[in-house]
Amino acid sequence: MLVLDANLWIAAFDPSDLFHGDSVAVLAEAARLALPLAGPSFVVVESTCALARRVSDPRFAQAAGAQMAAHPALHLEPLSEELLAEAERLGIERRLRGADALYLATATKLGCPLLSWDEELIVRGGAQSPRDWLAASRGLRDPVPGG
Repeated sequence: MLVLDANLWIAAFDPSDLFHGDSVAVLAEAARLALPLAGPSFVVVESTCALARRVSDPRFAQAAGAQMAAHPALHLEPLSEELLAEAERLGIERRLRGADALYLATATKLGCPLLSWDEELIVRGGAQSPRDWLAASRGLRDPVPGG
């Protein structure tokens, strides 16, 4: 299972995003590996609102949100009191923004990696760059030279 920050979803839907290609590749690789995906329950709202602001096309954002919500591998973790308390603890401890703390708390609760393009979340929260995850994932399936 992988927890995906909204910035990865946003980049995957926005072809003009600097991280578009790698974000699409992460989703494809996760599908190839049959990995479940997860996020806090507000990930669809955060992603679609950001897309609507970015592309100024409400229909595009609504369609992206509908695609995310219907994604067969996506688990939306409810914002329970326990998750919120853990996010608050992690956010204070690691000096994270509130939404970032919720992504980290979700990954911690589910015991899986958190992928994000956010350098602060990578450095302070221990998230993994999607590009690094892709390289490691692809490296696992490549034959070892001379082996």
